[in-house]
Amino acid sequence: MIIYYFHDIERIDEEKINALVGWMPEQQQRIIGAMKLPRHKAEQAVAYTMLCYAIEKAQQTILSPTLSIEEFEEKNHDIGLGKMELPIFEFGEHGKPSMINHKGIYFNISHCREAVAIGVYCREIGIDVEGRRKFSETLVRRSFNDEEREAILSAEIPEKEFARQWTRKEAWFKWTGTGILLEHMQTTAADAINAGCTITTVEVNPPTSGKEFFLSIAV
Repeated sequence: MIIYYFHDIERIDEEKINALVGWMPEQQQRIIGAMKLPRHKAEQAVAYTMLCYAIEKAQQTILSPTLSIEEFEEKNHDIGLGKMELPIFEFGEHGKPSMINHKGIYFNISHCREAVAIGVYCREIGIDVEGRRKFSETLVRRSFNDEEREAILSAEIPEKEFARQWTRKEAWFKWTGTGILLEHMQTTAADAINAGCTITTVEVNPPTSGKEFFLSIAV
């Protein structure tokens, strides 16, 4: 399994976005070109670049630390030399992407204000990242079972526990490829166990940005 995350997204300016997009296939250029917000363009460009680098490393088993902006630019330079067949996507019924030209390699992408993350594996994978967010008790009651709800509301910092629990649900639904199903929000943990899916969650505290976030991986 290969996991990368990148948290310097604010440093990907328009010039860097254009440099990244310039070597991408037409499909990705269209996808990114259709996005209105510069940040969304940057997130997509970064995610695709990390995917390309991860494919090159797909024979290894790595849980990678964060990429610095300097490392990211170095890796992008290597990828841009045309050493690999760039991935082309197809999309499932609910929008989950897979690769037409790299069969047998599965991936998933997630992004939030704090980071962009990508996971690559030899079978289905779901990944989600989330930082601290305000939440309503109504949302907690609707989306979490009794045990999860108690863990959130009794936590020293409820926003952190909410983020942790939420990434686990998102990672599971992304693993299934269905997207979030409201009728199954409260049964996420049991559903994953019954499907033989393992969900791992880590708290990430990048030393340079100070923007903590949770990363959940479902495999």
